Amino acid sequence: MQFVYSQIEGFPPLAWVASSQPGREEITVLHGRFVETRPHFFVEGAWAGDFAEGQIQNSDTVFGSGGVLGDEAVTFVSCTATTDYLYHSDDANHFVISNSLPLLLARLGDALQSACEDYSRINMSILDGFYDFTSEIPTRKGHARRVMHHNVYLDSSGIVLLEKPYAPDFSSFNEYRDYLRLRIGLLFANARNGARHLPLQVYSTQSRGYDSTAVNALAAPFGVDRVFTSPESKDKQSFYLGGDSQAPSDDGTAICEVLGLSCASIDRRSFEKKPLTHELYYWAGLDNNQDLNLHEITEYISTPTLLLTGQYGEFWYPRDSAGEQRLHCLDDGLKKWDQAGHGLAEVRLKTGLIQAAIPVIGSRHRTSILSITEDQEMTPWRLGNYYDRPIPRRIAEEAGVPREMFGQTKLASIVHLPTPNVPVTKALRTEFFRYLRQQGLLGWVGVWLLPLVQRLNNWVYWNNPSRYFYDRRKYPLLWYISYASARLFGKPLHIRMAWTRLDSFLYAFCVNKVRDEYAAQLETIKPDGDLG
Repeated sequence: MQFVYSQIEGFPPLAWVASSQPGREEITVLHGRFVETRPHFFVEGAWAGDFAEGQIQNSDTVFGSGGVLGDEAVTFVSCTATTDYLYHSDDANHFVISNSLPLLLARLGDALQSACEDYSRINMSILDGFYDFTSEIPTRKGHARRVMHHNVYLDSSGIVLLEKPYAPDFSSFNEYRDYLRLRIGLLFANARNGARHLPLQVYSTQSRGYDSTAVNALAAPFGVDRVFTSPESKDKQSFYLGGDSQAPSDDGTAICEVLGLSCASIDRRSFEKKPLTHELYYWAGLDNNQDLNLHEITEYISTPTLLLTGQYGEFWYPRDSAGEQRLHCLDDGLKKWDQAGHGLAEVRLKTGLIQAAIPVIGSRHRTSILSITEDQEMTPWRLGNYYDRPIPRRIAEEAGVPREMFGQTKLASIVHLPTPNVPVTKALRTEFFRYLRQQGLLGWVGVWLLPLVQRLNNWVYWNNPSRYFYDRRKYPLLWYISYASARLFGKPLHIRMAWTRLDSFLYAFCVNKVRDEYAAQLETIKPDGDLG
């Protein structure tokens, strides 16, 4: 068995699609210009391990994706985090797999269903962790399958999903912190290895919160090329409705100075002020996309770049800070409670970005990490309030960051747009509305009413009686109504948001539009994968 590579100039730099044909010992890999290819492996991204050996499948820390040849078999390797995915067909004889859903669909001659209302729910199921999420994505011809955290093993007997190797269990803070340091050091060495055709830049993000501060405290000794901070934080108790945020500053410049890191400010609302040339790819990655705040970073990328983020920092919460309603997430299945950071899966392929969500390292032992968090040893690093994370606080303070500089109040820079989501740029929004009318999915009156529906949904989401467990003082009447409902009917009163099906329609529209773009590139390729 061997890989046969073809670099396609019109592909996104980090995209790849691999296919096998019955009776042939070749795996055809079509790929963009930033994908590193070798006879026995290919990769877009980096892992904690020796680059030249190419044994990506043996690492518990992988950001990006790739493939590795074995004895009469091939293993396709997914990202450790649940922020990025592999997609594949179910036919082992005519097997096709990609790190891009639109590219997979283009290679298969398939597309998403225009009127399917289930895509938003399927995408939301990612939060259920890699054991319980919905893997099947309905298409016009059947379905595609999403792979999260697992590796895909293909041989003559068929397709098998393999779990990634486990990190060693952690019995103390020192063991856990030292393991994070070790994996970050190996990851950086891999990313910058001289055997690469294009060594990776390493960028990071910095806020005044816990997660990015701990990440950069761990990463600083290994060298970070550039750090970005967004002084403006997100709106409090509201979706983003276009106005200035009234929340405190989230500027992490002072923290970077303490850690000796070069820091540049970015505008979380640059998507409104500058041409948003890649907006289509945000929505083709996730319908409820909250990551437009990072868009300005793409202007700094000209070569493949590893971007460190604090995604999965909620894995450092103690039980009392997580809250009763989130206790079900505190297991080893990589469950999450929001989709922030999960909207870069498609746009990153276009721009050359590999998200490295550092707190996910070792997090298959989340219950052990929770035990460390709540151990008496960590008492000196507790604040005793609702926003309390002793593990990242200890990491940062022991690296020299003063206590008062970070982790004092919960902030973030995400752009959480109101439901139903619609494109931001006028041209794409107009095209989407035209598409809805042509498909009979929404008429002129509905388009006219959308802003009103979004305002209504803003109230429903943030002031819903089902949120009584933390809104009692602000909305006592709603709290008592919901409490009474819980006592009488066994569950709190819940008011549903309106027209949420439009999020699924937006996702299908954008995936298919990107799919058409990739299909045009594939038309120059012969059926056997050779260039025409």
